[in-house]
Amino acid sequence: MAKVYIEDDIVYKTYDDFYPEEWVDKEIYIHDILRRKTHLNVSDVEKVNAHEIKMPYLSHQNLGFYLIRNIDEALLNDFVNIQHEIHQYKGLELENAHIVFKRWIEMSQLAKEIKHIAQNVLETIEYENYLCHFDYQPSHVVLHDSSYYIMDWIHAKLANPILDVASTYVTLRLEQYDLAKNYLNKASSIMDFDKEKILFAVPLMAAIKMIETDDIFEHKVLTTLVYDPKNKDITK
Repeated sequence: MAKVYIEDDIVYKTYDDFYPEEWVDKEIYIHDILRRKTHLNVSDVEKVNAHEIKMPYLSHQNLGFYLIRNIDEALLNDFVNIQHEIHQYKGLELENAHIVFKRWIEMSQLAKEIKHIAQNVLETIEYENYLCHFDYQPSHVVLHDSSYYIMDWIHAKLANPILDVASTYVTLRLEQYDLAKNYLNKASSIMDFDKEKILFAVPLMAAIKMIETDDIFEHKVLTTLVYDPKNKDITK
């Protein structure tokens, strides 16, 4: 949806012409709220025009570069603790995922059975209003001046944090099973979530990602996760 380039220590993110301007405004709005109302390390974002934003260039170093290649225990700890810190904020002026996901599922072209599974999970999980990233993955955590900065907040919403954890788990399953498994264990321990409860939320978040992508391979993986969240054989 976007091209990213760097010029004079400024990162420019240029969206396709069909990308709605209100989504660009929404991204700036979310960053503004996070910078004003949290202590999270979030980059300043400015609108250039209807289809472009800019922000300071921080670094090319991100946790994805390290964790995808080698599951470092200390870095994985950092990754999960940052996500846990995100979840400490509550009641910000953001839309609630429980409401948004319900609408998305109802309006989607997902198969009827997948819709039913996703809706059942959503109705079962307790409605909450904690800050959730919903695109939290190692490549979105950048190291700059000995501090971690959290990037790409366009999907941020309020929700039950277990949905955010399940979302990250699904994202990691699309990349590497061992990293996803270690993340699940670490998140369960640090955030005090029962692993079975996280896995219960996985079919919902897999269905949401199916709505967001048209990649054939990813659809196959996500469909498997809807029906069998513990499956070990769908990713390397």
